[in-house]
Amino acid sequence: YQFNSVDEMDQQEAIWEGQLIDDREDKEYKILLYQIDAFYVEVYYHKEHNVIERYRPFTSVDQLAPYLNKMKIVL
Repeated sequence: YQFNSVDEMDQQEAIWEGQLIDDREDKEYKILLYQIDAFYVEVYYHKEHNVIERYRPFTSVDQLAPYLNKMKIVL
């Protein structure tokens, strides 16, 4: 909630201080997943317009599902 309450410059600063975990793509966006402390933020980068269009912060690990199919687990 705190992430949503700050301005875009502060959000960007928090993201760049976080850790890039993974990325994925759809038709329009490259979506970068960052971990910041105890929550995650997806950064939606519009491929054609070359701009960040939105941020989607979340805490639920259920929302990590789109990334799990790319992960390889070695035993």
